[in-house]
Amino acid sequence: MKIDIGARIRSLRLQKSMTQEQLAQKLNLTPQAVSKWENGVGMPDIQLLPELSVLLGVTIDGLFSMTDDARFDRIENMLEDVRFLPEAEFAQTERWLKEQREDETARPRATLLLAQLYNKRADEYHELAAPLAREALALNPEAKDAHNAIFDAEKGVHQDWYWTNHHRLIDFYKGFVDGHPGDPRACMWLIDLLIADGRLEEARAYVERMRAARDDWRCEMYLGQISRAGGDLPGAMAWFERMTAREPENWLVWADYADELAKLGRFREALENQLKAMPLRKAPRFVDPEESAAQLYEILGDRASAAKMHRRIMEIMRDDWNVTEGEAVDIHRREIARLEGEADG
Repeated sequence: MKIDIGARIRSLRLQKSMTQEQLAQKLNLTPQAVSKWENGVGMPDIQLLPELSVLLGVTIDGLFSMTDDARFDRIENMLEDVRFLPEAEFAQTERWLKEQREDETARPRATLLLAQLYNKRADEYHELAAPLAREALALNPEAKDAHNAIFDAEKGVHQDWYWTNHHRLIDFYKGFVDGHPGDPRACMWLIDLLIADGRLEEARAYVERMRAARDDWRCEMYLGQISRAGGDLPGAMAWFERMTAREPENWLVWADYADELAKLGRFREALENQLKAMPLRKAPRFVDPEESAAQLYEILGDRASAAKMHRRIMEIMRDDWNVTEGEAVDIHRREIARLEGEADG
């Protein structure tokens, strides 16, 4: 795809009678950067695509020579790697995905990506709203609506049962499970919701339905969660111990046990279990234990170790996933800067 876009940029640039230097100047880049694109050595940063397409007189997708599958792949990568989508890129992507939904073969993938695109836009606006809501509260500490805005942007806890329960989503997943009785993962989504809403006997029944489809350590995990939600802490801990005894070499078991301990405020024990999970993984490694450990270290007041966990995540992303750029890495750079800035302060 690098070669295709490089040749395309060169062709369009020449049609506009522009030199590499002129195009680079308009983009506030060096001529060497444009030369690298056109020679297939690199490709433009995605943030440049809207401006580049305008300068060359084509749509963003017009810069690329690729199949629909490749374009789907590019959208998936963009949703993961770009922190804030430019308006032109969002509109172009939305329009193309809506068009693809008219194709019966492409409809499933296009529909999912369109939903993910809208969710990303919602997350972007929440990220923009959060500091503004905090500033509004600082400007007017008596403003109740400012608290509401902060909670809406940062997913705060609301106490109103009628506002926070999941009865409509539960009904949807009950129907989905009935239609896919052999899918244990569908049961898991439903059980999570039932436990969150305190519908514990229903949750227990669905654990048994899940066990019929796939009997593994997650059954003990859910029975422990149900016991904890019902106030039986010793019973919950017994189930969690059975879970770790059942699959002691499974990193997910220790990571999930750590999560349960963290929910109980037992942060040091939770951290010990996340550290125990880390060496049990095989490449390519997921970074859930480091993500959790970074938060646990910060809660415990050890910002230096929290920053170290974020560096470790970046190393795993590089070594196991060959990811060195984009939002998947940038978010950890920001966290390191924040943690070390707070530590210095």
